[in-house]
Amino acid sequence: MNRPFARLLALAALLASSAALAMQPLASPIYYLVTAPELVDGAPVIGELTTASGRNFKDGSHLDVLVLRSAGQETVDVRVESDDFDVYLTLVSPAGEVLDANDYVQPTGGAFDAARVRTYLPEAGAYLVVVSGYGPNDLGRYTVTRSRFVAPPKVVVDVEVPGRYDGYLAEMAADMLWITLEAPATVVADLRSGDFDTILEVYDGRGRFVDANDDFDGTDSRLVLDLEPGRYEFLVKGYWDDADGAYAFTVDFYQRPPRVEVGVDAPGVFEGLLTMDAVDTYVLHLDAAATVTVDLRSNDFDAYLEAYDADLDWIDANDDFEGSDARLVLDLEAGTYLFEASSFWSADAGAYTIAFDW
Repeated sequence: MNRPFARLLALAALLASSAALAMQPLASPIYYLVTAPELVDGAPVIGELTTASGRNFKDGSHLDVLVLRSAGQETVDVRVESDDFDVYLTLVSPAGEVLDANDYVQPTGGAFDAARVRTYLPEAGAYLVVVSGYGPNDLGRYTVTRSRFVAPPKVVVDVEVPGRYDGYLAEMAADMLWITLEAPATVVADLRSGDFDTILEVYDGRGRFVDANDDFDGTDSRLVLDLEPGRYEFLVKGYWDDADGAYAFTVDFYQRPPRVEVGVDAPGVFEGLLTMDAVDTYVLHLDAAATVTVDLRSNDFDAYLEAYDADLDWIDANDDFEGSDARLVLDLEAGTYLFEASSFWSADAGAYTIAFDW
């Protein structure tokens, strides 16, 4: 058997599942442990996928194999970047099991595409790092780097209400900001950063999830919460694992906007002014079955329209009928129905019209 064919056959056996995570044992051929390039900390390996590279017969993607030797009980960070193709990265244990795989992280330095696995290696031995394309036509040069991952120091801060904390999020970190409430209160918490896409999560003092947001205003986050007395943890995170940078967290007591409720007994057009975080409710009364058309239009915000029956059971919603306007057309029986007019983004506000016809 010639050497190229032996290599191709071994790759087929080893990497039949390299395009997806699988815990089926895979044979680790001695061939790769002897001939494949070795990844060491701080020494990038540059390679190239060509039509002569190994091939995964499951999806036709071409691939290269590298060796990562470890003494065990360490967390490694393996990253591959390419300016030429959509990369896919797989890490295989010494026993032949797929430990981790990834096909995308945020590229750095202007690279076209990147993938990364950050994995704890429990045992000593030779691990295999598989660099492949996402599909059979993904070919070109790539760079693989290995580094030892050291968890960033944990940031735990108490913040007064009202108050502000200016912090710096380290890569792979999640800062814990705590508030204490002596009485029931509605609070508004904002997380803003010009460096990364934010996520804000809230947990009560027993670690139970309360709420989360990651898209209040572009890449910033906001939560408005009705809370009982107690301690609450606000977890500051980045949308991407490798996010890092400066951020500002503010928390204050909040007065919800007054509730707007309008009765609708006949077809007509109503004008409204939506305030931030508000939902205006229109209560439709039908004496007989009808096909009802409701249009919500605004030049100031992205309209969002929802319909409920009298028992508050959800019926339908729309936010993209025509540009940023919304429309619902519903076949309804006689009865009472609620139409909630709001913005797709809770930060938006402005004038609108809502029209009912049947």
